[in-house]
Amino acid sequence: MARLDWEILYAVYGVSETDVTSQVLSVNFTTGRQKYLDNYSGQTASITIKNDNNQAASYALNRNIVIQIQSTPGNYYYRQHFWIQEITFNDYPGNTGLSTATITAVDWISRSGRMQAVSKSLTQTDTTSQLEQFNWNVGGPLTEDMYFEADPGTSIASSQTYTGTVGNQLNLLSVTERSQVWCLQNAIGIIPRSYPIDASTISFGRTVSSSQIGYQEFVRVQNGTNFVNTVTVSPNGLATQTATNSSSVTAYGTSFYSSATVDYTTTQALGNAQWVANTFSDPTDLRFEIVFTDLSQNETAILTFLYEFYMKQYVLNYQTQGQSATSENVRVEGFNVNITPEQTTFTVYFSPANYYQYFILNSTTLGILDTSRLGW
Repeated sequence: MARLDWEILYAVYGVSETDVTSQVLSVNFTTGRQKYLDNYSGQTASITIKNDNNQAASYALNRNIVIQIQSTPGNYYYRQHFWIQEITFNDYPGNTGLSTATITAVDWISRSGRMQAVSKSLTQTDTTSQLEQFNWNVGGPLTEDMYFEADPGTSIASSQTYTGTVGNQLNLLSVTERSQVWCLQNAIGIIPRSYPIDASTISFGRTVSSSQIGYQEFVRVQNGTNFVNTVTVSPNGLATQTATNSSSVTAYGTSFYSSATVDYTTTQALGNAQWVANTFSDPTDLRFEIVFTDLSQNETAILTFLYEFYMKQYVLNYQTQGQSATSENVRVEGFNVNITPEQTTFTVYFSPANYYQYFILNSTTLGILDTSRLGW
């Protein structure tokens, strides 16, 4: 069975990468978010290393920690950059035993939340192209080791003179687009909501095979903050727009949600609000969490998941006690990974795929009548 071959590198961007895996005792990191309506607040990696010979002295603020699995040299199943923010020393009393240090490193999103733009002129353009106006080669404030890269967005972002963090504008643009943010290596972008997301060749369920990851723990979550039927969108510099799903309000009462956006017209902002009010107004919708270890998996299935997780739609197969077997189309919102020498444990967070079901003609997953809602 699989045991993933993780590598941990200490990197000076554009200069060197040093393999420090032999120093590492454990790693815990998270990427993405848990629920669709959550902001992208940024995540961290916690890397505990041996420090019996002052190894931690080699790690400097804002240098890269790279967590990866290589397929062939220079090619990767998974590769993610984090930036060092803090080191905690755990010194063994009396200079005996094993002293350790825990390195806390932040991901792209978290670091961008500490990068301030001052009176930055942002032009009216699609959401992802406006993000690229923060890149270092067009004036920043992003540094050379961080950049935006994405296909053109579907929604248009308004022009403005912006003062604030890059991370804040990223979140405003993501709720304007109503899609996912992906973060891989040292790049980030928004998946345009009109982007055709195809079905994966692997699924999730109770059994293990080369085409299915088998979970050890399975959780369903109903209602919560993801049930809304009255939505107010506040576009920058324009009148607020409110949409209500009247039948849901009548049946279940009002559940309110609001968000700030950079929609460029009130028409686009109203479409945004209507989408959320209609999509999240069913209290029987479920989101899911599963836990599995690499030791219990087929290597092909788990490596395929790591390579493609943001860009595919999955089938989640489950059967609750006393009920028939069920298959649900889902999208990955994010996951947590805990790495030790013995095994890797994953906790994966899913949303139902209908949260992203914008009808796209000729798409194998989003072009099916009566399953995909028309977008705005």
